[in-house]
Amino acid sequence: MSPTSEPRPPRELTELTRRLDAALAHRRTLIDDPHTNVARLVDAAGDGLDGLVLERLGDVLIAQFHEGRLAAGEELARELCTRAAQQVGARAVYRKMFPRDRTTPGQSLESLHRDPQPWIGTPVEPEFAVREAGATFLVHPYDGYATGLYLDHRTQRARVRELATGRRVLNAFAYTCAFTVTAALGGAAQTVSVDVSRKYLEWGKRNLAANRVALEAHRFYCCDVFDYFRRAARQARQFDLVVLDPPTFARLERPRRVFLVTRDLGRLVQAALPLLAPHGHLLLTVNHRGTTQRRLEDTLRAAARDQRRPCQMLEPPAPPQDLRSSSERPRCVLVQVP
Repeated sequence: MSPTSEPRPPRELTELTRRLDAALAHRRTLIDDPHTNVARLVDAAGDGLDGLVLERLGDVLIAQFHEGRLAAGEELARELCTRAAQQVGARAVYRKMFPRDRTTPGQSLESLHRDPQPWIGTPVEPEFAVREAGATFLVHPYDGYATGLYLDHRTQRARVRELATGRRVLNAFAYTCAFTVTAALGGAAQTVSVDVSRKYLEWGKRNLAANRVALEAHRFYCCDVFDYFRRAARQARQFDLVVLDPPTFARLERPRRVFLVTRDLGRLVQAALPLLAPHGHLLLTVNHRGTTQRRLEDTLRAAARDQRRPCQMLEPPAPPQDLRSSSERPRCVLVQVP
């Protein structure tokens, strides 16, 4: 080896770099799409990089590390993220550390996830706009675990946009109202967004404004989803399209109660079905690893049978091309009632 030659990288780094490059090559069409600048660049085991999820939000990357599942060490992961940032022109990489138990997050993780200083690169603004299929969404790179846009729902949002034309749409567990935005852009006659967080509903209003959507036909309710279902039933309200995207776990302070998808999924579907108008569609999506596609289908069939309201299972949206790990994909069921 000559004095000026570079040392050869470790064999492990060489192999991991090859896997990273293959992951980026698989997503090249999506990366180069002028109408979309969000993508999951690395999907953990699906790309041979266990425990690492790397997402692109415009010119910012979000690296998610899952406790006990990261095959590469943190230093190797940092080199991979630096390489990915260089290849897609990102100015910063922020870390999200996911412990096994997220119900009682420690102060150190809270501080990490709200630190404007990135892991790699230079600090960015707390809120900025990204594009998905021409729609605009506002994201926060250091405002807790989530960023405001779940990329694994991209094809589901596209289906909602297709179905929404001229329809009344209910978006339950609305979060930052991404489904509401796509329904509005698809020509929904009206939408209702329900969430227990006023902060996220206000964020959702800004998302609609970012797409130049006037708010007159769009309503927002800060309350428990079940409370809204009861209210809508009393008012004899019905919807042509209902979107149910429940969290795995959620805590409501007033009145104090807890939602667990493992316990409350059946009750949720039972309460939602009566609000569905004739010939309406219901989209149910769950991101809980332990909830199978079969369970979603059985839950819907059981609720429809109990209410003597047959439902037709339709082909659900396919997973986005950048989600390669089947265990990380959200499960989804789309049905139509007569």
